[in-house]
Amino acid sequence: MKKMIGMITLLLLMMGVVGCNGEKVNIDFPFEIGEVENIEMYHYTGVPVSAEKKVVVAETDITDLYDKFEDLSLMEKQVEETTGGDVTSFRFNLSDGTSYELIYVCNGVKNGKLKSSTGNFEYFTRSDIGSYWSNIDLEAVSVEENELPKLTN
Repeated sequence: MKKMIGMITLLLLMMGVVGCNGEKVNIDFPFEIGEVENIEMYHYTGVPVSAEKKVVVAETDITDLYDKFEDLSLMEKQVEETTGGDVTSFRFNLSDGTSYELIYVCNGVKNGKLKSSTGNFEYFTRSDIGSYWSNIDLEAVSVEENELPKLTN
């Protein structure tokens, strides 16, 4: 009987832990990959005045980034906002003249928030989105802070 009570308690505890992780979601872009003209990537550590930019124009790189974001594991989970960390942003420039922006704020190793004012969401992820910056072999150039994607909500 004690073993049965222990097993039930353990099962309830595991269900509670899984339930606290938040609902899993995915990004559903409101545009198709063929509509993306280029992707501007921005990155800075600590303060925006140190921001750099890369522009992705190769079709294979655009497709790779698009697919990575659509396959991300995201959660509706509240996490504390931190300052001074790594921020990696993405601006998908579309053929109709509009853009779609994503901002990743790293809260630790493979932990962070992915936000979008154009997509109207804020999710938690354990994916290493910051690595997308270093994995794209393009020249980085300095940018002004006013060019960075911003959250308007």
